[in-house]
Amino acid sequence: MDTPLPVDPAVRIGQLDNGLTFYVRENSRPASRAELRLVVDAGSILETPEQRGLAHLLEHMAFNGTANFEKQELVDYLESVGMAFGPSVNAYTSFDETVYMLQIPTDSAEIVATAFQILEDWAHQITLDPAEVDQERGVVIEEWRLGRGAAARMSDQQLPVMFEGSRYAERLPIGDPEVLESFPQEAIERFYRDWYRPDLMAVVAVGDFDADEVVDRIRNHFGRIEARSGPERTAFTVPDREGTRYAIASDPEASASRIALLSLQDPQPVATVGDYRRSLVEGLSNRMLNDRLAERAQQADPPFAFAAAARGRFVRPKSAYQLVAVVPEDGHARGMEAVLTEAERAARHGFTETELERAKLDLLRGLERDYTDRENQPSARFAAEYVQRFLTDGPIPGIDFAFGAGQALVPGIQIDEVDAVARENLAVEQRVILVDAVESPDVTVPVPDDLGPIFDRVAASDIEPWVDSSIDQPLVAEAPQPGSVVAEERMSGVGVTTWELSNGIRIWLKPTDFKEDEVVLRATSPGGWSRSAEDDHLSATVATALVQQGGVGAFSRIDLQKALAGKAVAVGPSIGQRTEGFSGGGSPEDLETLFQLVYLYATAPREDTVAFEAFRSQMSAVLANRGASPAAAFSDTLSLTLAQYHPRADPVTVASLDEIDLGRAVDFYRDRFASAEDFDFVLVGAFDVEAVRPLVEQWLGGLPAVARDDDWVDLGIAPPPGVVEKVVRAGVEPQSRTVVIFHGPMDYRPDERATLRVLASVVETRLREELRESLGGTYSVSVSPGYQRLPEGRYTLQVGFGSHPERAEELRAAVFAEIERLKVEGPSDEDVASALEGALRSLETSRESNAWWATQLLGAMETGEDPTLTTAPERYDGIDAARVQEAARRYLDGDQYVSVVLLPRAGA
Repeated sequence: MDTPLPVDPAVRIGQLDNGLTFYVRENSRPASRAELRLVVDAGSILETPEQRGLAHLLEHMAFNGTANFEKQELVDYLESVGMAFGPSVNAYTSFDETVYMLQIPTDSAEIVATAFQILEDWAHQITLDPAEVDQERGVVIEEWRLGRGAAARMSDQQLPVMFEGSRYAERLPIGDPEVLESFPQEAIERFYRDWYRPDLMAVVAVGDFDADEVVDRIRNHFGRIEARSGPERTAFTVPDREGTRYAIASDPEASASRIALLSLQDPQPVATVGDYRRSLVEGLSNRMLNDRLAERAQQADPPFAFAAAARGRFVRPKSAYQLVAVVPEDGHARGMEAVLTEAERAARHGFTETELERAKLDLLRGLERDYTDRENQPSARFAAEYVQRFLTDGPIPGIDFAFGAGQALVPGIQIDEVDAVARENLAVEQRVILVDAVESPDVTVPVPDDLGPIFDRVAASDIEPWVDSSIDQPLVAEAPQPGSVVAEERMSGVGVTTWELSNGIRIWLKPTDFKEDEVVLRATSPGGWSRSAEDDHLSATVATALVQQGGVGAFSRIDLQKALAGKAVAVGPSIGQRTEGFSGGGSPEDLETLFQLVYLYATAPREDTVAFEAFRSQMSAVLANRGASPAAAFSDTLSLTLAQYHPRADPVTVASLDEIDLGRAVDFYRDRFASAEDFDFVLVGAFDVEAVRPLVEQWLGGLPAVARDDDWVDLGIAPPPGVVEKVVRAGVEPQSRTVVIFHGPMDYRPDERATLRVLASVVETRLREELRESLGGTYSVSVSPGYQRLPEGRYTLQVGFGSHPERAEELRAAVFAEIERLKVEGPSDEDVASALEGALRSLETSRESNAWWATQLLGAMETGEDPTLTTAPERYDGIDAARVQEAARRYLDGDQYVSVVLLPRAGA
């Protein structure tokens, strides 16, 4: 057990003469892509008082000018080769590190070469032009502003307790706005000079490339950076504090009440086989405790809406074992006692052999699936592992080792070992109790004297051993009479086989080799909650949640989870406005179980009154203070305005929960799934078409079918005509949120939808350059297209940004001015080319996804469109600057939009 953990032989690790470390691995998923990281072992913890926030601002400045790329040139280049700012180009700053991330195409040597030049520039050639630094101050302050709210205010109260005596209490990465407004240029230059050194850096490259070539690039680019001395990279600590401390915070706008018990420990290394085995034992113990907490949450009057146990790094020098619960507003003490009772029950009486057996089955199945798909793992997964290897010496033994070690070690783990972990978790003498509470005259915020005695009370209480019950019978008591395939066709253009079954079901099947151990299922049928009576609307909209909470056939939700131990399968029903259906998937070897679950959810939903009461309690806890949330007030106003205050658009409240009737909800659910005649199914993934035929005929062909009028009903929910502008005043923070939604009719064709997507990308780029880069008024701008086919072809194009309240109208006016300029002058050819390249590059990776294909094929079944057109890049053919300008004139109609602005409430 003292044998050191191996290092995955697939990764090449080296160090240059100047001290820079590199990790390089060839990996083919996604194809023609690479994940690149520049890792700097320096974050906000190293800032001096006058530098607070500058580690993060420096990260921003990396995108605002380097030796080889002027201010906007870097982002413009990356977007021109299809790397979207955000998904493919990003960075983050934390307490202890700064990490820059690129996902690049590797089918162009020029792009690869330029990407490594960018990484090198970030490492030692950020220009830090004073004018650009001053401009970026405002952007970072707006990012700080965007993060403010109840959670941030409560964190301000809790951090000094959690990190007492440590610099971590004073160095949040977002920084201090007063410092950000006034720091001298020298301060940021000094941080860059002191900490961006080769000995504190690593380059990570994982992807579809030749490793030798990439290593050569790293040596050529980063080997020329001179080694230099600098301040010592201090490893700051969180001092040990014996006993229990309380970090109790309340806020009028708190969205939920929460209690967390943090047992603080020094991180335990995972460096040997024995360490690895210990981590497996800890994982099994936590998994079983979480299963018990989930079962407690299913009671009629549960003490918490949700609870979980977890172990992980709190900050780099300190780990925490956490017991967390979301509780009713006045339920902190009760929730804490319930969570502690379950932890004490496990510590005192241990777990049962049947619980351990299920946990082992699930653990081993997860390792097996990883191993089966070891050649299809995404490069980003390995890149993240190597980043942590450099920063924290995290283990990287590889998937082969993990599978083999799991097979060898897990069967031998004994019940007394997992029981010992449960006892150790309660024995930690450094503990912090975190409380998030609603500040209201109707709520009593707990104090330490309310919570402290709970530990002794639980320790002294008479706690019975856990009784682990389960149902030992087949999922389906009696298999249905199978149907048959009555019609079959091939769609060679997309590799799809289509079947029509004797009960009317249509199913499209697309075998793929994207993953060896994945199958994705989707299904849809017309109708949805549009067919419910208005008085039953809320019952209809929560019907699937109630069925999933209650279980199917002879199995409650908990019994079903136990019955599925060791199986990689999941499926869930859904009911939307105009459709109902299924979404699920799993491993090819569990396909029959997947189809059985579909059959059960369609034919045997349970009406479980205990589960219903648990659902109501959980929803009440979640919704209790929602009305005080500025974000909720804003989103509700936006949704209601877009629906012209249709009664079915009303938000769910604690009071409206009384309108839900379990019987009517389940009856409506049964009606929606009573007939399979008009259901369309899609199956995509690793399967053989002929091998699944008997399963499809048995479980889908065996579904009942009834001829009936089952189409959706037009409820008249539609956006308002003309211009509607509203201001919502809510909240106390000096922050604003603005959304403008253009909407109207559209010709619902694949090429027109593609044009709208390109238009949205062009508009987002232009607004980012204007509102963020030129005006420094916002941290981010989003532009999102949307479209629907029914009841008529319609589109939306939503523009959103946050800002200081005093600049909200200025920036909103800038949005309309920039849109008008686009309509008059048209976009540049370069802007359109970048948007097209981004769309096509995104499509390349999407086409390697089973879930993407399932969604596209199901959409084609619903619309009757040719899936060859809806899934092919050719739908972007012919999109140029003139077409985008024409689309802007049609879709960005200044006489047809909804605008909602959130401002602080008067007097705040």
